Amino acid sequence: MKAIECAGLVHIYKAADLEVFALQGLDMTIDDGEVVAIVGASGSGKTTLMNVLAGVQVPTAGQARVAGWDLASLSDGTRDRYRRDVIGYVWQSATLNLTAELTADENLQLPLLVAGKSRPERIERAAELLEAFKLSHRRNHRPAQMSGGEQQRLALGVAVANRPRVLLADEPTAELDRASARQVLEDIRSLSEREGTTVVMVTHDHEVERHVDRVLRIRDGKTSTETTAGAGELVILDPAGRLQLPKSVLEASKLGARVRVRAEKGRVVIEPPESE
Repeated sequence: MKAIECAGLVHIYKAADLEVFALQGLDMTIDDGEVVAIVGASGSGKTTLMNVLAGVQVPTAGQARVAGWDLASLSDGTRDRYRRDVIGYVWQSATLNLTAELTADENLQLPLLVAGKSRPERIERAAELLEAFKLSHRRNHRPAQMSGGEQQRLALGVAVANRPRVLLADEPTAELDRASARQVLEDIRSLSEREGTTVVMVTHDHEVERHVDRVLRIRDGKTSTETTAGAGELVILDPAGRLQLPKSVLEASKLGARVRVRAEKGRVVIEPPESE
C-alpha cells in the first residue's frame, strides 16, 4: 500500500504582488514503512512539500493523499484530526517539539493526554519510548538538562507518541555532531522497522542518505531523480513524458534548448539537432 501519493501536485503562494510556483506538477509515491530522504537546493520546493504533507498548506491543484486522506479536501476539523493522528513532525530545532517546563516523561505523555489516552496508557507508552530512544536515565530531566542529541531523540519520541502512520522530519541532524546525528538516524530506522512508520526526511546531510531506502531529489518544484542502493541514480519520467536531466549530464553533453529524441533498439537517444 502507498503511504503517500502525489500526482501533478501544484502549490502557488503570493509574495508581494507575485505568484510563486513552489510546486509545479510534482509526482511522488512512497510505500508504507519506507524511509525516504528529500534533497534539493534552496527554493526547490522541499519545504512547501513538507508543509503540504503536514496539512499546513493546501494544494493549489493536483492530488496529494497520505494514508488514504485527501489533503485537498480536508475541513478544519478533519485537518486537526489528521495532524494529530496521522502525522508526526520533528523540527530541525528539537525545542520546538518540547515543552521546557516538563520532564522527559511528561513531554512524552503530553501528546497522549491531548489524544485522550488513559493514565495507564500514557505511562506505558512513555516508558516504552524512553527505553526505545535510550532515555530512561533522563526520565525526570527537563530538556535544558539534556544534550542536543538527547533533546532530538526526545523530540522524535514526542512526534511518534501517538503512533502516526507517517513521520516528517525537517533536517533532524542539522544541529548535531556526527556521533549524535548517527544515533538519531539509527533510532529513526529502528522506529520504522519496529512500528512500520513511514518516514520522510528533508536534509542536506549526506550521512542521512546511508540510512534511507531512497533519496528523492527535487528541482524546480518537481521530482527529478531518485537514488537507491541497488539501482543508483535514476531520472524520473513523469506521466506526461517529461524528465529533468541532471545538471552534470546537461553540462557534459552541451545540449541546447532544442534536442532530437528517437527510440533505438529499446533505448531513448537524446542528441542535438544536426544543424548544431
